[in-house]
Amino acid sequence: KEEVVKSFIDTFPYALTTDQKKAQNQLMLDQTYSPRPMDRLIIGDVGFGKTEVALSAIVRTVANGRQAALLCPTSVLATQHFKTVQKRMGEG
Repeated sequence: KEEVVKSFIDTFPYALTTDQKKAQNQLMLDQTYSPRPMDRLIIGDVGFGKTEVALSAIVRTVANGRQAALLCPTSVLATQHFKTVQKRMGEG
């Protein structure tokens, strides 16, 4: 299962920043060691990789047979996320 997540992360065309790596690690720890469902809010400035961090957590969740949701405040952003997910998953 982790191979799926690693291969997904490895296909990201940019180098992750220190903060992105830290956020991914914190999410992974929540997903691995917490007995409760994860409830996290990822915040940051526009263009700083929040979607990529969220997608890595979603891939790990789905690879482990669970469900995930990606919420956003506007339909414009929802459409952008949908297109990003299609592109990153090789469907767009």
